[in-house]
Amino acid sequence: MIIANKADSREPAPSRRPARRIRVLCVDDNPLVADAIAMRLALVGGFEWLGHQNSADELSDVVERLHPDVILMDLDMPGKDPFDAIESLSSTQPDVRVLVLSGHVRTELLDRAVEAGAWGYLSKNDDAQSLVSAIRQVDAGEFVLGPAVSG
Repeated sequence: MIIANKADSREPAPSRRPARRIRVLCVDDNPLVADAIAMRLALVGGFEWLGHQNSADELSDVVERLHPDVILMDLDMPGKDPFDAIESLSSTQPDVRVLVLSGHVRTELLDRAVEAGAWGYLSKNDDAQSLVSAIRQVDAGEFVLGPAVSG
């Protein structure tokens, strides 16, 4: 497992951003996953759901238009390689933080995501509260590994 990533070279975020809603965009080819996340974030509050994209194909344009704080990124989708999308975003949109949310928990995928600049990695098997907490932590500038990934 890699210890450092591109996120480590960035300036640390202030310990707390001013009270605001965290703007979240989901990139996942499964609309049921995106809908479930949207419903959970609406119940918890403190988030602005920007919607979801079925692939990373148009992600740069969508990010330019919507200005998300955190992107939840699946790794197993058709279209543009998600790792390339993460790397591109980390260099062109350094204020946007990508949190990988994948059904696959394998060291090589985690390593690739971290090398590309992801701020965290969660399994789709992690509980909803772990996801909510991870989004908040990543938004605050912390690197996060979900329970199923770190355990």
